[in-house]
This record gives sequence, structure tokens and C-alpha cells, in this order.
Amino acid sequence: MTFLVLNAGSGSHKCSLFHVGGALPVEPLEPAWKAVIMDTSPEGAPEGLSLTIEWERRKTEQRTLPISLSSRERVEYLLRLLREATPSISEGATKIDAVGHRVVHGGIEFDKAVVVDDRVESAIQRMAVFAPLHNPVNLEGIQVARDTLGPEIPQIAVFDTSFHRTLSEAVATYPGPYSWLEKGIRRYGFHGTSFRWACGQASRLLDREQDSTLRLIICHLGGGCSLTATIGGRSVDTTMGFTPMDGIAMCTRSGTLDPGILLYLMRQSPDIEGLERTLNKESGLKGLSGLPGDTRILLPEANKGNRRAKLAMDVFVHHLQAGIGQMMASLDGRPDAIVFTDAIGEDEPLVRSRACEPFKFLGLEVDPEKNATSPLDADISLPGGIVRVLIVKSREDWQIARECHALLSAEP
Repeated sequence: MTFLVLNAGSGSHKCSLFHVGGALPVEPLEPAWKAVIMDTSPEGAPEGLSLTIEWERRKTEQRTLPISLSSRERVEYLLRLLREATPSISEGATKIDAVGHRVVHGGIEFDKAVVVDDRVESAIQRMAVFAPLHNPVNLEGIQVARDTLGPEIPQIAVFDTSFHRTLSEAVATYPGPYSWLEKGIRRYGFHGTSFRWACGQASRLLDREQDSTLRLIICHLGGGCSLTATIGGRSVDTTMGFTPMDGIAMCTRSGTLDPGILLYLMRQSPDIEGLERTLNKESGLKGLSGLPGDTRILLPEANKGNRRAKLAMDVFVHHLQAGIGQMMASLDGRPDAIVFTDAIGEDEPLVRSRACEPFKFLGLEVDPEKNATSPLDADISLPGGIVRVLIVKSREDWQIARECHALLSAEP
């Protein structure tokens, strides 16, 4: 089977092509082709969009695109590149069996991947009020793929929120009026596709697959950041809630705030759109530092004595440590491992070591030499450590392909 995976997001657009022959392998396949459009270059330069194209043999090409490209135009551009790079698809010799889409918010309606039809599209649109930066872009990606590749190819939605459908009612409910819960105001949780892969990969690294007692704390640290506690592969708590703005501090998002701050700001200037922009785009690492919210920039600046860069990183780490402590409270026992994944989690040794420092009393210690090399899909704990520390390479694209394969294989 051949699967195209499209992840149209708020800050990036990613496209990957997978060829799966026969049964689904345990180890992840590398995409035959992939391309990523980022809002900025790695250095944070604002003059254009950064495009990276990669082929199966690891040949990589970099381009700069106009910053003015709309989300629809970015998806159209990626699909045009795909056809240029794979003539067998454009000529019909290779059939795409399905296009898998990451969809951020599926509410409580979806607990697994589904083939997109009118009902599913309506639900994605309806949930856009909870994820206004993500769901409309996700839906647009579905529509552009269908228009470009043809209506006969199944479009499959893989929902981030579905992984967290196992949260208990007590964890999912906010302590406001009960009428809020009746209106759908509850903790949904996000980054579920990333957590699902990291959870399974961690269990394989620990040789504890199918272990219903395995306790993990998974730290997804990228442009958006959230933590999840799992027991036996089931989500039991998570830091993000009603929207992807909740939880720990992030690159440009504030994370959890005293709601009194929002009331105060609204009384000063009742500009809802401006406040939403501030919370989503001008807060977190970026807002505190005055620099791009990118740890590759902030950590060197902090080491040079930039006070605001240091403050931003200190706040980020403090919230990360607090989030780990919060997740421990829901595990009903000591975690078996802390798992770091996604860009910051995979690439920043200092963030990992500082995040773990307060928990040495639990037998959680990072091996400085292993940590410094940032090995992927590896254990970086000190020998004999009680709580293991793992780095798992984020493979959201492969996880989406896996779920597409499972869905199509299950159909009669």
C-alpha cells in the first residue's frame, strides 16, 4: 500500500510518502519522499518560508518560498512537488491508497482514525471553535488533497484528541459550573498522535510491550509543548486541556495562566482577537525573550548573558518540571520512565538534564555523556537508575500511516 501523510499545521506544513509492502513492520519505515514548509528558516529569519525536500536516499534540497503563501497555496505547492518528484504517481502507475491527515481536535466524537465524509468534515469544522489555529487548516488540507488527487482516494482523519479519550471524568472536568461540562468545556488533550507513537516505542525500548502496568511520563517538546502520563499505553492525565493553549509554557504560547490576568487585560482593552494573538503568537519563549521562540537561538543567547533569554529558558524549564510533577501525581506510583520527544525533547541536552534534576530522589538520573550526544530511540539514564530516561524520535507521520493501514486493512 502507498500512503500520503499530510500534516497541515499552524506553523508548518509537512508531506510524507510511504510505501508499505505486505504486513505493517514493527520498526518505522522512512518515507520515500517528504517535504516540510516552515514559517521561518531555522535561524528565525522572517524574510521567507523555509522548504526542505528529502528523498529516500537522504538527498536533501533547501529552498525559500514567499512568506505570503496562504495555507491552501502551501498544500498545493507540496502536492505539486510530490508529482514532480514521483512521476509514477502523476502518470497513474503508482496508486495512492489513502491520504492520512493529522487533525488536532475531534472532540469526544472520535476515538480512532476515520475515513472523511460529510459528517466528519462537519465535525472538524464544528470543533474549529476550540482549535481555531489548527482545525480550519487541517480541513483545508483535506479539501485540497481531495480536489488535487481526486475524490476516489480515501481521505483519513487521525485525531490528536482521540488518544486522550481514556481520561477519567475527574481528570477531564474543569471545576467551573456543571453547565460548562454540558456545553463541551472539558479537558481534551492534544499531541495524541505523537504520544501514541512515543508510548509504543518506549515500551519496545524497555522490552515491556503489552505490559498493562508500565507507567510513563511523555514530554512532547516542540513548537507546542505538552506532557502526558500513561499506564499500560492509556492516557491518564495530560497538561493541555480545552485548547492547545493550556499547560506548560511553549515557544510562542503562554500555557496555563491565572484567569484573573485575562479578566484584567479585557477590562483594560476588550480586544478578544488581540488577546488571542498575544496568547498564541507573542507569549512563551518568544514573548519573554523578545527573540524568536526557538531554543536553538535562546540557549546560546542565555549562555552569552542575555538576561531575557535566560529568564525565558528558566521559566520554560520551571513549567516543564512542574508538569512532570503533576503527571507523577496521576500515575499511582513511581514512573518507570520519562520520555522526551519532538524537536526540543530530541535535540536539547540542557533542557532534558534540567527537567530531570529535581527528581533524583526517585532514582532518576541522566548520564551526562549519553545525554550530550542526543541519541534517538535510546536510554540515556545512568546505569542502575530506577526511573529510565528515554529519547524517542517523533514519528507522527509514520504513526498516521500506521493508522491508515490499520483502518483500510480492517475494512471488508
